[in-house]
Amino acid sequence: MMKTTAVCFLVLSVTAAPLSAQNPPIESTTQGTITAEMIGRRFGAMTLKRAATDPDYAFSEAHPVMVKGGLGEGSHNVYRFLNALRGPAGQQVQYSRVGSCCAFKTKKSPFGGDLLDVYEVSYDGYAPRRMYFNWYDDGDILIPVGFSAAK
Repeated sequence: MMKTTAVCFLVLSVTAAPLSAQNPPIESTTQGTITAEMIGRRFGAMTLKRAATDPDYAFSEAHPVMVKGGLGEGSHNVYRFLNALRGPAGQQVQYSRVGSCCAFKTKKSPFGGDLLDVYEVSYDGYAPRRMYFNWYDDGDILIPVGFSAAK
């Protein structure tokens, strides 16, 4: 009985048409890519009131924006922070996620540490720069030098 089953399976697998021939891929009628900014805009903006005086704040792995929230809200808080930023003349800020870097230790992470999130941020008349975010630790959330906040 075992040989018959194996032979039947072998015959069926050799004669069966490939899955892709049976189910061709669905063609998209739209062009484009979903960006971090498209995802992030749905989270609204946090209120930012105080400006940083340290030019490295947000732009250095040693001075990341500490948005807190952990695994549940950390990424949402990054989006809320970015959505609150404007250029000095009120320009809309564009952002895209670059990735993660820069391991750090924290007791607030279930892993004992984590990586910073990195985003590239720009507005009209401002060359893109990288901002660094810590999801776990909290601190003053400030408006980085060269930016203003949404009203």
